[in-house]
Amino acid sequence: MKNFFLLSLCLCTCMSMLASCGAPRTDAADSIKAIYDLYILGDTSGISSLGMTDEDIAAAQKNYDDSLRETIRANFAASGQEINENTLDKLCSVRKDALAKMSATAEIIEESDGKATVVIHTTYFNEASLDADAFYDAKEESQQLDFETQEEQQVFLMNAYTQNLIEAYQDVTPSESTTDITVECVIQHKTWVPANMSSFGSDLASAIAGQH
Repeated sequence: MKNFFLLSLCLCTCMSMLASCGAPRTDAADSIKAIYDLYILGDTSGISSLGMTDEDIAAAQKNYDDSLRETIRANFAASGQEINENTLDKLCSVRKDALAKMSATAEIIEESDGKATVVIHTTYFNEASLDADAFYDAKEESQQLDFETQEEQQVFLMNAYTQNLIEAYQDVTPSESTTDITVECVIQHKTWVPANMSSFGSDLASAIAGQH
């Protein structure tokens, strides 16, 4: 399982919905924190306060969930395996639960002339290490067993890896320290938004995964 950096794509959808709603202006830190809460914590209260409708929030969340599912499915296909829907649902669910354990604060560092610099301080977990350990343990287990064909071994390996990954996400503990993301913001239709949606999404995803 590699690279879940989907936020840069999904944020563009979210921001277009915000831009169309003509929401009353809040400060830049609150706006950026609301986006964090939506995609990382699954908390919709902040984004609702910016004027995003329940329908648009549901659409943004579905877009993100669908993108995650397709990424996982593609990762398995690249290994020559298919992942069944029940396992896919479980894997997506436990990953979302792991992200929801994170926490963050946001503060405005500088603001002038319709521009602001916000810093998010967020906890994280090392997703790359979690993934690598899950695969390594599955590989070690598969090498201790006898299989009639390489295909059987590969199927066992992927099943064991997936189960290890599910258990690892369930056991995620957020970092004690935080990592920082600097976000340059501008005002669009009365709402503070990241000036570069793609960069913000990529930076946030990397930070949460302990790779920032």
